[in-house]
Amino acid sequence: MIPRRATPADAATLARLNAHVQSWHAAHYPEVFFPNPEPAALTQYFADRLADPACTAFLTGQPATGYALCQLQTRERSVFSPGYRRLMIDHIAVAPEARRQGQGRALLHAARQLARDLEADEILLDTWDANTDAHAFFRANGFTPRRMLFRGTP
Repeated sequence: MIPRRATPADAATLARLNAHVQSWHAAHYPEVFFPNPEPAALTQYFADRLADPACTAFLTGQPATGYALCQLQTRERSVFSPGYRRLMIDHIAVAPEARRQGQGRALLHAARQLARDLEADEILLDTWDANTDAHAFFRANGFTPRRMLFRGTP
């Protein structure tokens, strides 16, 4: 299975594929996520992201059942740290009915190739603490935890 690059015409497809991810996040973190973002606004969000030259999205399946949204991030050297070029995987998701068919691995492979093409130093992604299935998947595909965020309330 070879992912294809999404085009601006795929914004509605990305919005559709995001629905189960958004609902999972809203169910686990209702103080942070809306359960049902307005469809036109969500489509516009993805259209805007796809218009950004530093952003690349990949789709898998026919019709599409998985996607990854990647962003090149750069930072100049500072007094605190060296500069970097990193590929951030902002979203990666496969519809529940299409899991365990290699789509997630194919999306990660496409992101790794993109990172090489962009001469990125590393690939990062983040995940929520409750998403243990994703943690296992990322570990099985060569990712390791790097840092942790802690939350407190005033």
